[in-house]
Amino acid sequence: MEKTNQSISIDVTVAIPTYNGANRLPLLLNSLRSQTSTENINWEIIVCDNASTDDTATVVKQYQADWPSIYPLHYRFAAEQGAAFARQYAVECARGELIAFLDDDNIPANDWIAQAYQFAQSRPQVGHLVLKSMENLRAKCLKS
Repeated sequence: MEKTNQSISIDVTVAIPTYNGANRLPLLLNSLRSQTSTENINWEIIVCDNASTDDTATVVKQYQADWPSIYPLHYRFAAEQGAAFARQYAVECARGELIAFLDDDNIPANDWIAQAYQFAQSRPQVGHLVLKSMENLRAKCLKS
C-alpha cells in the first residue's frame, strides 16, 4: 500500500513512462531501490503506465508491497497512447523540485540520483522550470 506524507518536500521525482514494461521494469526498479548516497535527498518514483496490455500494473503493485517508504513508488495510469502523454502526466503528478526521466529499459548507475541531484544543485541555471505552470499541472493531477 502506498503511504506518503504530502507535507514532505520532495527534491527529485524520477518519472518512468512505460508501455508493456512488465518484463523491463524489474531491472530498473531494483536499480533504483539500490541507489546510494541518497540519505539527504527526498525523492520519489512515478511509474506512468501508458495503457499497457501486459502485467505492468501488477509488477509495480508487487514492488510497492515491500518498497521502502523513505522514497515512495507511485503508479499512475495514462490512458492516452504515446510516450509524450505518459511523460506529461508524470510531470503533472510529480512533487519534486527536479524531475528526472528514465525510460523503462534504462539501468542507472548506483549513484545516479545523488549525481543528478548534485549536478542540479551546482548548476541552478540548468533546467529551470516555470513554477507557476508546474503548480497548475500538479493541481490537475491531484484532482484525478
